[in-house]
Amino acid sequence: MLKLTYTFLLIGSAAFGQSISGLVNDPQGAAIPAAVVTLTARDNTAVASAVTDSTGRYRFDHVFPDEYLLEASAQGFDRSGARLVSIQKSDQANVDFDLRVAAIESSVLVTASSTAQTTDELSKAVSVVDAAAIDASDESSITDALRYVPGLRIAQLGGPGALVSIKTWGSRSEDTAVLIDGFRVRDASAERGDATSLLQDLMVTDLDRIEVMRGAGSSLYGTNAVSGVVNVITASGGGRTRGSLLAEGGSLDMFRGRAEVAGALLSDRLDYSLGLSHLNVLSGVTGNEPARATSVQGRLDYKLSATTHLFGRILAADSFSKVTNPSPQAAGNLPPSGVIDAIPLSASELHRYEAGASISDLNFGGATFIPAADDPDNTLDNRLFSGALRLSVHPAESLDLSASYQGLVTHRRYGDGPAGTGVDLGFQPSGTTLTFFDGDIHTASARMDWRLGRHQLLDAGYEFEYEKYGNHSVNPIPSDNSAVDVSQQSHALFVQDQVSLLGDRLQVAGSYRAQIFSLRQPLLTPVTTSPYTGTTFAAPPTAQTGDGSVAYLFRRSGTKIRAHVGRGYRAPSLYERFGTYFFAGFGYLGDPRLRPERTIGVDGGIDQALWNGRARLSATYFYTRFQEAIGFTSFATDPLGRFSGYFNTNGGLARGVEANASLAPTRSTNLLASYTFTNARESTPVVENILQTFVIPDHQFSLTATQRLGPRVTAVFDLLETSNYLFPLFDNVTFATRAYRFPGRSFAELGGSYRIPMGEYHALRFFAKVSNLFKQSYYESGYRTPGATATGGLQYQF
Repeated sequence: MLKLTYTFLLIGSAAFGQSISGLVNDPQGAAIPAAVVTLTARDNTAVASAVTDSTGRYRFDHVFPDEYLLEASAQGFDRSGARLVSIQKSDQANVDFDLRVAAIESSVLVTASSTAQTTDELSKAVSVVDAAAIDASDESSITDALRYVPGLRIAQLGGPGALVSIKTWGSRSEDTAVLIDGFRVRDASAERGDATSLLQDLMVTDLDRIEVMRGAGSSLYGTNAVSGVVNVITASGGGRTRGSLLAEGGSLDMFRGRAEVAGALLSDRLDYSLGLSHLNVLSGVTGNEPARATSVQGRLDYKLSATTHLFGRILAADSFSKVTNPSPQAAGNLPPSGVIDAIPLSASELHRYEAGASISDLNFGGATFIPAADDPDNTLDNRLFSGALRLSVHPAESLDLSASYQGLVTHRRYGDGPAGTGVDLGFQPSGTTLTFFDGDIHTASARMDWRLGRHQLLDAGYEFEYEKYGNHSVNPIPSDNSAVDVSQQSHALFVQDQVSLLGDRLQVAGSYRAQIFSLRQPLLTPVTTSPYTGTTFAAPPTAQTGDGSVAYLFRRSGTKIRAHVGRGYRAPSLYERFGTYFFAGFGYLGDPRLRPERTIGVDGGIDQALWNGRARLSATYFYTRFQEAIGFTSFATDPLGRFSGYFNTNGGLARGVEANASLAPTRSTNLLASYTFTNARESTPVVENILQTFVIPDHQFSLTATQRLGPRVTAVFDLLETSNYLFPLFDNVTFATRAYRFPGRSFAELGGSYRIPMGEYHALRFFAKVSNLFKQSYYESGYRTPGATATGGLQYQF
């Protein structure tokens, strides 16, 4: 048996007659050992990595004929520009790299068009945050790493483990799709059916980079990609065995650990990477907000033969956190109308409230709201598992075929006991209440990537998706128990055409997607209280979206102009259609008749490269019109008999300007700065006569400065400044919703690291960071966030 296996491997290896090799050098021409060179196929179906040896040489064997993008990176150097390499049968290509310190270069991107492109080829607004930058800033979560990306607003309702959202260009959190290695990740049981309930559990684990596209992307990525896409790219593995061990601790009684390993097996035919992260917070913001999260992520790339490639990926996460309850609420001596300045109740009075004092007994002084209160027995357990497989076949040099499957399972359990505030208002149950939310999404797809000559790439495919939502509530009184079980499936066809003209200076792309839904008869318990009796359940109507973009590059001046228009959609979630609640009685929030949200987005901009690539400037105008949206309100009368729930609205619009700059003024200094102005408005007022969209500040500015002090020391300074914003708070006594003006955020971080080489491939890195340098007492929409904190740790690299 062993002899037969060895013979098979020899035959398989001999079939790969093509190879790519070369050298990676520093600016003085000296070899750079342990540099990582990444090879990405144009259709993004094959990704491999190699590590340079002590002479700076790398090599890829077993390469099938195709077009590839090749790039190199190394500790202490910036990524190289992406090189286009075309491999024919029996080719032995040689590509050398000279890495420059503090240079701003192009890199491989896949999010903008679902195929690999260089910066010069992009016709959309895209940003990349790579693993080296994330480690330099000592970020532990994906959302923390995105905090300073242009056009994004990251809002976390408290400290570690609290709910966090991503808002792109003034849109809502459900309008940004989240992908991992190009596969959609979302919670079928979440309120909006998006990824928001999972974001706090996405840790920096086995990560290569995060790509962010702003603008409509529904024609490529389906539902939720209305205003943007975040694609998390797992480390590709390959090359020699390498990895790291990290340990960190600090304020909030926090500890974080991470272990990562990558390499290759079976004569470099099997590339692998695997990472494990654990975060444990014992105290949290208030001293009684523990949170913990464990995450495992990894991938395998197996070259089955000269024309067949198998990709596999897993992600598993498990977390626990305390949940504040009730939510922030309007209270105090308030004016009868108009916008209210948000002034929190004092800490001493909040403690009295948490100890059982009623609202009428509190001394508000000038305070205008009660922050989210501590509830000692209100908890959330969250679990996520995602597994994906993709088989790619390369039957001809111009044709790639692939089939993929992803299974995504989510499980959330909320537990609440009788302890806590708001007993007089009915917030606390008489005993222990358990609420379970379970979601399943299974997606299978087939895709063709056909290169029609050197200047045109045609992509087409089919996607099937099965989605299930389950909700089960167990209450102290058994007659109050309820359950919802509903599922739907969809079929989608998509096509994309990308054309390069005029010596690749002109890039034109267009895409189209149609998605058809079908609904299974829902099971609702108790049946006797269902408001849907006699209602005919119908699936959402077919969603059709299109997308077009164009870019032209003036090579002599380094100027690129680009424009993009696209239709977006978001299918109503199963919760929005059939969701329930229990508050002093059982009721329904959903409306089975909801129509999908529809948008149209336009953006255009200019990118300018200067100073031999050491500076890049960019400016973008964006406009998104929500032609039809889904809102939540209270009803005076409702055909379904609901007190409150979801309904279709007229939507609104978000428009503005984004500007950013990347600059390397010296060989050891990098500066990244961005400014976003957003004007977001509703078509119909949500509170009083206010049309301004809630939660979105008009102005946001970010700055990241990285300074290398010799080959061993790196210092990083991050700054985020936002203007004030409006947020609605509900008064649990008067049952009125009021608009509040919350101050903007002024958040700064300063970190540094010291790296000690311990041989050719081994090193020890010490690092530390101070966050919220200005010690701002900040409430995100009424939720208290951490004050000044400090963390530090060490990382062993091998």
